[in-house]
Amino acid sequence: MNILVTGSRGFIGSQLMEDLRNKGFDPVGVDIEDRMPEETKFDIILHFGARTLIRNSLNHPYEYFVDGLSLTMKCLEMARKSDALFLYPSSGSTAEPSNAYSMSKKHGTEWINLYRNLYGTRAVIFRLFNIYGGNARKGAVYLFSKAALSGEKAIRFGDGSHVRDYLNVKDLSRTVLEVVNGNIKPGDYELGSGKGTSVNDLIKTVETLSGRKIEVEERPYVLEEAETLVARNSPVKNPMTLENGIREILEKLKSELQ
Repeated sequence: MNILVTGSRGFIGSQLMEDLRNKGFDPVGVDIEDRMPEETKFDIILHFGARTLIRNSLNHPYEYFVDGLSLTMKCLEMARKSDALFLYPSSGSTAEPSNAYSMSKKHGTEWINLYRNLYGTRAVIFRLFNIYGGNARKGAVYLFSKAALSGEKAIRFGDGSHVRDYLNVKDLSRTVLEVVNGNIKPGDYELGSGKGTSVNDLIKTVETLSGRKIEVEERPYVLEEAETLVARNSPVKNPMTLENGIREILEKLKSELQ
């Protein structure tokens, strides 16, 4: 089976590459700056290549278009020509886009639906919630864990009451493998743990597990934020608990900060 992974050196893509190889696959990996192997026929395209920091998209809208929607269209066209299964990670922020990142993701989903209708393209859309893990260098779980161990001040946007669904990258990768193995059929899915945690509760959990108090600085939202975002009917089986995920990150950070 010939598999293409875009964003292969990124946080999610690198986990996918490792897990695919451990299962006996030999995936082809490319990143945003690499030349796309458009002449190669693939059976599955796992398209995780994109710029992902929403706040950065405010100052770089064109770059987010080129590395977001434009790259998605190139991969989608490759899938059409190869009759490949196409997997696309969308976002919980696409309902009412307020930035270039969200707009790019929304338009990508609309183009996929068009290809489904016109060409019968087989596609899986995963609406991802908050993905975290040991190799991440951004996101609330990593930043609060790092602040606890390093003594740095942590930034909290808003009053911390907003609720989010945190899913470990290993669970995401494991679920993508279910798609590769044909156990999850083409369609649209919300990918999360199915459990909501407020930012304030996340901070308290990190403090409890690390045994350290976090100094928090509150700042206003840069963009409008939904109060609650939790996955419904997620296909993830037996997701790692947030507590165990935080423990993994704390152990990794301890070794790095020594």
